[in-house]
Amino acid sequence: MTTKQNDGTAGARRTVRNEDGTLNAVDGMVLVRSAFQPVFRCHGERIVPVAFEALARPFRGDTPLLPDSYFSQIAPADLRSVEALVRHVHVQNARFLPHGARRLFLNFHPAAIDAPATFEPALAALGEDLRQADISPRDLVCEFTEHEATAPDALRHFVYALRARGFLIAVDDFGAAFSDPDRIARLTPDIVKLDGALARRHLDSEDGFNELSRIVDTFRRQGIRCVIEGLETMRQVDLARRTGAHFLQGFALAPPQAAPGDFTALIAASRNEPYTGRIAAWN
Repeated sequence: MTTKQNDGTAGARRTVRNEDGTLNAVDGMVLVRSAFQPVFRCHGERIVPVAFEALARPFRGDTPLLPDSYFSQIAPADLRSVEALVRHVHVQNARFLPHGARRLFLNFHPAAIDAPATFEPALAALGEDLRQADISPRDLVCEFTEHEATAPDALRHFVYALRARGFLIAVDDFGAAFSDPDRIARLTPDIVKLDGALARRHLDSEDGFNELSRIVDTFRRQGIRCVIEGLETMRQVDLARRTGAHFLQGFALAPPQAAPGDFTALIAASRNEPYTGRIAAWN
């Protein structure tokens, strides 16, 4: 991808602007691009896109890197600044999503959360990015992947600061290695994303389907909406819809697209009518 100028801070970490107007993050020898994947809402028999998850796509030269592997190798002291830079790039690139469709799931790594003195400036910068991208606070979902090393007091304070700004809270990958129902209860998220491997495994059998439906119903009774992610076949999509989950996500419905992406046709097709500038409601 061709770049034409540098933006932001000088040095090893900075942004570069592409000829199409999108931004990439640069972390030393690694370049991180944005991709967006739709999140779909179940409306009876219909499944319609209501938001987009921002995904990091790191590269060393022309070689793609696994995002989890890349972020896990960043020193804890550096993770906060790298994550903030990548989120800045994601939100700036969200300006290329269709107007009226700029609802965003944005990832936060719990290990990067520290004292309020460190995260307040980052939240102020995020707020400014959202204003520039014309994204309302109520249209931003802050995702936290479950992590055993999370400092509960710092995370709780951080979540409080996000809620005070009007953002929604999500816990990602529930059902993976570090799942902790007590942590879910402490965070009181608006949304829980069920781990894709867990979901696919449960959807392979009647007993599994019933257990997945029970999990969805338990969260629903707590006022928490569920995303079933990682759906790879339309059979899985149909079964996932029948669990009662609010939201669905996966390659079977729509793969990620590198920024800027073009989702106008997808939105129009899901509505069975031309896209008129507003996607379906959250609820």
